[in-house]
Amino acid sequence: MSVSTSCIKLCLLATLVSSSFLCHAANSEISQALSTSQARLHSLSQSGGQLPQSQISLSSSSWLNGLPSISLSHLGSLDNGNSYEQELSLNLPIKSPALHSSDKQIKQLTQSIQAQQVALQGLYLSGLLRQSLWEHRLAAVKLAQLDRKSQLLDKLHSQQKQLTDAGELPIAHILLLERELVDIALERVDLNQQQAEALALYQQLTGQEQIPQDIAETARPLSASSQPNDILAQHPLWQLLSLQKQQQLLIIQSQQAGDKDPWTVSLTAKNTADNQVDDQQLGIAVSVPLTLGSALSQTELSQWQQANTEHTLNLDRTYIELKTQLKKLEQQQQNLLDQQTLLTQALHLSRTITEELAKVKDQNQVSYEVWLRRYMDALDTESRLALNQVAQQQLHSQQLQALGISL
Repeated sequence: MSVSTSCIKLCLLATLVSSSFLCHAANSEISQALSTSQARLHSLSQSGGQLPQSQISLSSSSWLNGLPSISLSHLGSLDNGNSYEQELSLNLPIKSPALHSSDKQIKQLTQSIQAQQVALQGLYLSGLLRQSLWEHRLAAVKLAQLDRKSQLLDKLHSQQKQLTDAGELPIAHILLLERELVDIALERVDLNQQQAEALALYQQLTGQEQIPQDIAETARPLSASSQPNDILAQHPLWQLLSLQKQQQLLIIQSQQAGDKDPWTVSLTAKNTADNQVDDQQLGIAVSVPLTLGSALSQTELSQWQQANTEHTLNLDRTYIELKTQLKKLEQQQQNLLDQQTLLTQALHLSRTITEELAKVKDQNQVSYEVWLRRYMDALDTESRLALNQVAQQQLHSQQLQALGISL
């Protein structure tokens, strides 16, 4: 009743050869996935009943603060029916130089806001893509580890079955192995579902059937360690909130200065006639508002103060959330590095323990179940080490996401 020690050693060594999951970033491939998902999202929004951009025609005048108006008047004398006065005026509400400058700044801010909204959409899609890519990859690595574990247990099961059939080993040895194989099959069911869900999300986002093989972004360094505040200030969400606050401030300053009140230029043609005179006149008139004090009402000022307070709170809350998330990911990164060191030590110990137990197992000094537990523990430690390496790559992508860096 024995399995040769050399056979067990060979089987164990074949099991415990750890293979590093080396994966180089293929930025062009995953960047193309992001571009494809953005194009699909735009196409879906256009086909969802929204008015196409080509049919939206919105514009603002560079110099007019409203539509021109024409005024026509006719005055007749009550005493003399031959006496009358007619006047025709073309009124042009011209933007003041201050309003013209303010509108130019608001237009630039609006364009910057739209650019940040596009960047934020790209970051959101990048988060979904990274989620699907890494969930699929982790499931694939776990399944690969389970397959290796299953193959080795099948080989050991075959060896043990021959000895059991020959009456050299009790049937309990075979049952223990079969129980381990059932546990592996159960775990494989959950992993297959996880992998299918990740693939379905990727297909929904990109319309592509296959997930890229090279998805690691470790070639893209994190520059947040030296100056995290400066990096977070470039986050699309932070930039968007900051620009919106600047826009609201510029608008209220323009209203306070009375810039919205136009300079009215009137071109007037006047005809005055009676029995003796028929006089025709042309003239121009300019109406300029006096900017004395503030043009804001208390209601408008209160509304802006409330909106400004909300914008400030949103900025502070966003900064705290981004900083907290980044700090949490940095701690997780250190934790994974510590785990890798410990898992490497545990793997070496598990290998040594299993080899030593195999020696005394042949001499009936230790039970088969104890040896099998140690054997399975060595396989699980190897799997954890392989998964730890993939988790570090995944965490790097999560840190890029937290810093607002899209695929």
